[in-house]
Amino acid sequence: MSDTTTSDEAWFYTLGGQRQGPVPAGKLRELLAAQTIDGETLIWQKGLAEWQPLRATEIGTQLKDTPPPIAASHVNNGWVWALACAPIAYLFADIAILGYQNSHPADDQFFHVFLAPLIWLPLFINATLCLVDAEQLKRAGYSSGWMTLFALLLAPVYLFLRAQRLRQTPTYGFVWIATFIVSIVLRAM
Repeated sequence: MSDTTTSDEAWFYTLGGQRQGPVPAGKLRELLAAQTIDGETLIWQKGLAEWQPLRATEIGTQLKDTPPPIAASHVNNGWVWALACAPIAYLFADIAILGYQNSHPADDQFFHVFLAPLIWLPLFINATLCLVDAEQLKRAGYSSGWMTLFALLLAPVYLFLRAQRLRQTPTYGFVWIATFIVSIVLRAM
């Protein structure tokens, strides 16, 4: 515990599924203003029976003019379902590229100039789908600052974190894992 925070004013908060703190109430207000946390962030202080959304506490008074996020059931999941099924689409693209290589073995120039760069296309598409979805979540009232990093780097992690953030069952994360495994098995055949 820091020297400037007494046990009576020490607050804990959650970020990325981890408990953070203790911090003074002023620090929570700073994090809120910076949109690192939001009204739905769970916080706790000595004397509270359980973790509560920041919005429901005295610190949440600065949120009184801010509407809560829209219900998770009203958030469009189309982008994440496209992402969850993407490994199978990439498999079909690989099959098409291999088919072209096998039917045109002497056309190395075409492959190296046009087809070889397509290896990066799945990463680009995954990142794009995640970023579009993260922006959609932000417009729906869910801060997604820390999720953006996972959106750029690891699509399956993003899917699970998104489900946790919206308090949904991570079905689309499991579908991504299943389609990825299926695509690997089919590539090996």
